[in-house]
Amino acid sequence: MPTVNYYLKKAEKGSGKSLICLRFNYNGRRLVFTFGQSVDSGSWSSKKQRLKQKSATTADGKYLLNDLLDNLKKLCETAYNSEIKSGIPEPATLKKYLIDYMNQNSSDPKRPTLKGLIDRFIKNEIKYKGRDKNKNTIKTYNTVLGHLDEYEQKERLKVDFEGINLDFYYKYVSFLKLKKLSQNSIAKDIQILKVFMSEAVDLGYTSNLQFKHKKFSVAREESDSVYLTEPEIIKLYKHDLTEHKRLEQARDLFVFGCFVGLRYSDYSDVKPENIVKIDGEHFIKLITQKTKELVIIPCSPIVLQIFDKYKKNPNRLPRSISNQKFNDYVKEACEKAKLDEIGRLSTDPKKALWECVTSHTARRSFATNYYLQGFPTIDLMKITGHRTEKSFLKYIRVSKLDTAKRLSEHIKKNWSQKMLKIA
Repeated sequence: MPTVNYYLKKAEKGSGKSLICLRFNYNGRRLVFTFGQSVDSGSWSSKKQRLKQKSATTADGKYLLNDLLDNLKKLCETAYNSEIKSGIPEPATLKKYLIDYMNQNSSDPKRPTLKGLIDRFIKNEIKYKGRDKNKNTIKTYNTVLGHLDEYEQKERLKVDFEGINLDFYYKYVSFLKLKKLSQNSIAKDIQILKVFMSEAVDLGYTSNLQFKHKKFSVAREESDSVYLTEPEIIKLYKHDLTEHKRLEQARDLFVFGCFVGLRYSDYSDVKPENIVKIDGEHFIKLITQKTKELVIIPCSPIVLQIFDKYKKNPNRLPRSISNQKFNDYVKEACEKAKLDEIGRLSTDPKKALWECVTSHTARRSFATNYYLQGFPTIDLMKITGHRTEKSFLKYIRVSKLDTAKRLSEHIKKNWSQKMLKIA
């Protein structure tokens, strides 16, 4: 296998320092690359081809010099492995990878950088089909940027377009795991990073396609979430919480969400103009924040009761609060309503039902309950906003017991008909 070696050129006159050179011999070809870093020959280990002093930095003092040598070696080998698939690459082809990498560390303020590109995403300058990103997506962009900042500080290097390769991927995922991020959070982080890199390629900022490698991805785990059955929702709704107004209002808003199927960001922000009357019936009509889809949802009797209860409020609903407070209050309300079944969460079977409830449980409950009642999936998807049946079926929460009960009903129905024929 071709390997990268380093050596020192003859000492420069007057300075006593020697220029570090990268040499890569492969398939009868040779690449020689210099990158502006000179050292005293006495500080160089010819055997290890590295600086004896590990703390030695680059000329500008920004990075560890041995780290730079490691990164250039890995980049050269990665570029070779990528290009050899299309035939033996010319030295100039591989050299471009190295030049691009060094240029990304230049001080030219006009040169595009990965973080500069991310900032354009955060400012909503870069859109998808002309649409602005919602605030939660922008929040995710900021989160990824924060992770990259922390990773740079830990590794003492700068991450830019040419450095996003498989080696970076392995180290970055390990770093995120050390931060105790969940599997799905890491998968989301990598997914967003690939969005940034794809845009960089489209803009001509880089030709690095390592992020498209099949290994450059993290599999998502199916989220282990609960839903409330309609009897459980009614039990919660009927529980007397008049002495706990904050819990009562959070409970009522949660129950409202269970019967409209919207995300919390939408059902907590319903406005008066979203409540419309069509042919004598009340509907909720709005554009969802995340997908910008128009949804029209009929108002069930409980929804109408909640509207009437809060008719003095402009939107006829309880005042919305932060998602975190809402989750805390709903859990407390569910505990008081004695929703304490154990074992509904397979990943933590010791948890009581009330401990597993969040704002998103309302949406899952809506989808799952109507699915179990046999309501057409394609029609439910128009309300939940799922674009494919596959994604919808992953979203609903049908337990093995639910499936067993449905099969039992099917068996009873079919066998009763068969017995009539036999008789």
